[in-house]
Amino acid sequence: MGYRTQAIDTSIEAEKVQFDLWRKMTPKEKEALFQRVVRKGSALALMGIKNQFPNSYPSLIKQQYIRRRLGQEWADFIGKLEDSGELMLEDPIWLAHQLATIFNSLNIPYYVGGSVASSLQGEVRFTQDLDLVINIQPTQIDPLIKAMTGQFYISEVAVDEAIRGRTSSFNIIHLTTTEKADLFVMRDDEFSRSQMSRRQLHIPDNDVNKSFYICSPEDTVLQKLLWFRMTARESQKQWRDILGVLKLQGENLDFGYLNQWAEKLQLIDLLAQALQEAGLAE
Repeated sequence: MGYRTQAIDTSIEAEKVQFDLWRKMTPKEKEALFQRVVRKGSALALMGIKNQFPNSYPSLIKQQYIRRRLGQEWADFIGKLEDSGELMLEDPIWLAHQLATIFNSLNIPYYVGGSVASSLQGEVRFTQDLDLVINIQPTQIDPLIKAMTGQFYISEVAVDEAIRGRTSSFNIIHLTTTEKADLFVMRDDEFSRSQMSRRQLHIPDNDVNKSFYICSPEDTVLQKLLWFRMTARESQKQWRDILGVLKLQGENLDFGYLNQWAEKLQLIDLLAQALQEAGLAE
């Protein structure tokens, strides 16, 4: 088993040219590419709804958009909020900036992970949800809810249950844009602490005002390998994300760290396969 392209209709030579072009992009250019992909998908979905309901009020259009994106339960809930406003299209990067400001003001350590991280570190793909890991303390629940109330949906009960370990995460939704984030409460184990300690500040074109913390590329790969294993090795989206990060980061990766944690997490076989398919096996 050798090098595997991201798509079956792409040649190895063409893919390597594409990854080389991405590798030469600045963080701001890569961020802008991701935003274009996401916003185009959202705009097409909204256009389809407007074509289906050509004479509808903006409130109905928004309700249909939320229903298709988040489900009927959220559409009904947000539709009952008087101050939710008309629909505005944004993207997960925009939401990351908003949340980073809040978390920084409350001294809550965090980092962006998931497919937003892998898109900035590897192959860009469409995704609607923003995943963050936060190290929040019980005393910070009330300040967080107070900081978000008015702009976001946030449930005090859901936050409390996640902190107590009854669930792993809770959702927040920006009411005007319907951008959603899944906030995972950091676990108290060695790997989780390592991930938080190795987070990196993503700074587009040296603009600190638009920076936010992101999972390290190595931890993005390891976390997605864990998720891939949890899906009985069937999630091709996760596998493609893994290969994308490995191919783009290449020799800049800390292979010692990858191998160390792959052994601890019993991911050695999956990491070896991924490295081989990414063209990084010795």
